[in-house]
Amino acid sequence: MRRLILCWFLMAGLVFAEDAALNTNDVEVAKAVEAMTVEEAKKPTAADEAAEAVEVAEIVKRTEAEEEAKPKKVRDPWDAFYPPSDSGFDWIQLTSGEWLKGDFKVLYDYKLEFDSDELDLLEFDFEDVKQLRTRQMKTVFMQGEGGRRDTDILRGMLEINGDEVILRRSEQDLVIPRSRVISIADGRQRERDYWSGMVSVGVNARAGNTDTIDITSMANIKRRTAATRFAADYISNYSESGADETANNQRLNGYYDRFLTAKFYWQVLSGEYFRDPFTNIDGQYSISTGLGYDIIHTSKTEWLLGVGVGYQEQKFLSVEVGKEDSSTSPFGTFGTRFEHEVTGNLDFLYDYSMRILNEDNGQYTHHMLTKLSFDVIKDLDLDVSIIWDRIEKPQAKTDGSVPEQDDYQLIVSLAYDF
Repeated sequence: MRRLILCWFLMAGLVFAEDAALNTNDVEVAKAVEAMTVEEAKKPTAADEAAEAVEVAEIVKRTEAEEEAKPKKVRDPWDAFYPPSDSGFDWIQLTSGEWLKGDFKVLYDYKLEFDSDELDLLEFDFEDVKQLRTRQMKTVFMQGEGGRRDTDILRGMLEINGDEVILRRSEQDLVIPRSRVISIADGRQRERDYWSGMVSVGVNARAGNTDTIDITSMANIKRRTAATRFAADYISNYSESGADETANNQRLNGYYDRFLTAKFYWQVLSGEYFRDPFTNIDGQYSISTGLGYDIIHTSKTEWLLGVGVGYQEQKFLSVEVGKEDSSTSPFGTFGTRFEHEVTGNLDFLYDYSMRILNEDNGQYTHHMLTKLSFDVIKDLDLDVSIIWDRIEKPQAKTDGSVPEQDDYQLIVSLAYDF
């Protein structure tokens, strides 16, 4: 247990070790970046806000003059529409050509939130947004050129037009490719903006080593930036049949990834704790490291693959005479995770991992979670999950009985996303 606690503290420390550097050979662009760069989580003072208000007025005046000087002949008249100067509203145009006015809230994980007085809070896929023009300065979190994951946080009057993102300051404008934008916030990026999570409680119909009805709880937390990704998952099952305990298992795992390019990442550290007396596992602890690749990462689909190596220590509840009650093993591991937004109200998740160990630790182990999430109302979901665990060579108990290789769980639960 001390090893596990040490690993978690190490992982937590790594999560906050962020880099923020943007490299470029273009002197003019470098000057613009320097002028627009802000410090992460820095709260503006009253003087900062007053100076920014004056600068916004200057930028609006300059932008209006530039718009008047542009040629008026365009293929789509709606593309020529320029929202009037209005200190009360931001403007957004969808790829369908429709314009909306309201309040831009945030862009995160390829989802843009926009609050309309008449239509209330709306959420759009970033790819469905053609233009965005804000009335105030915004903070843009962006990645480096050429797919690098070095990052910077820039601030300026924001305009998105097709594949271009324009940040305007009194000194000059900065144009960056839309593909480099990671997130956009109303204020300077705060620590809490990086976090999200889920908790759920449900009923579990279980078959395998036990045939019973369990109470299942699940939880997940994530911290994601342009350069790093941290996640931790927890699942537990507990049930009683009369006065007898028929199920009591827990699995806690987490990992910390650092992106080396836009898609290729190093899983710096991964740790896991697992306990299930009904498979003769009193406690299983492991740490690993590896490499991975994001095959797809869009507003609707995320698919990644990873491989790695690690070390596992396992304690058994009981063993045959002459056998050790614990064993250790190095291991190789492979995993894949696929998430897809099937419709606006239905999400699909498939998460699979396997390990290759020595015979005393089971030789091969598999863990699979597949889940359908139905939106019920706002942040409340109805989840239907299937979990499969397999140990190729389970450890025999004192009486010589061998646990079954496979365990299956069907879980129906209510989940709250935050």
